[in-house]
Amino acid sequence: MRVRWASSGWSAATAHEGKTRAGASVLSEREPDVPVTSRSAQAAATRRQIIETAQRLFTAHGYQSTSLQAIANDMGLTKAAVYYHFRTKAQILKAALDAPVEEMTALLDELAGMTSRQERLEAYAVGWVDFLVRNRELGTMLLHDPEMRAASIYAESDGRRRRVLRVLFGNSPTPAERMAYVMCVWMLEGLGELSDLSDDDLRVTLLLTVRSLLAMPGDAKAGEA
Repeated sequence: MRVRWASSGWSAATAHEGKTRAGASVLSEREPDVPVTSRSAQAAATRRQIIETAQRLFTAHGYQSTSLQAIANDMGLTKAAVYYHFRTKAQILKAALDAPVEEMTALLDELAGMTSRQERLEAYAVGWVDFLVRNRELGTMLLHDPEMRAASIYAESDGRRRRVLRVLFGNSPTPAERMAYVMCVWMLEGLGELSDLSDDDLRVTLLLTVRSLLAMPGDAKAGEA
């Protein structure tokens, strides 16, 4: 009896082990779950692609003439897929302006740590020109589309403008220094006039211009000749 019980017990254990192995085999053949981080990265990549596609279409056809459906068609997506990330064109436009704003915020953070005025001005000139060259399509959009120009106003807030002036020129910038900065900012909308230049030639031209603007004496008081 004990032998038969032992045999039966062995058979049960063996059967259980076989089922366990079979289960493990099935689990190993299943498609692995996509990690949350991978899904987040994929969503971020899609979001960036939507913004880039929208910018290109805004430049080619204008903001008003570009629909969410047109953006989706260009990307080979459904409108619902685009709608998942952006409910309106205005949200896409704001996101397109957010990225440049973040770039300039990072540049300002870097400049704020410099003690030499001349070093700050030169670093700003190089950083601003690099920014302009990277975002030359945005400049073209601003030049040709009134709605884009109006939307861009939000990106140049009073607080940000005051911070740039303070970082570059100190707490009491002169009228000439304030105007030099304004002229540097408005160069973004003038990029469309230089669309025939290569990136390298554009960089040289802009750097010469910005350096000239920032080299203004800036010490003339209001009302003085």
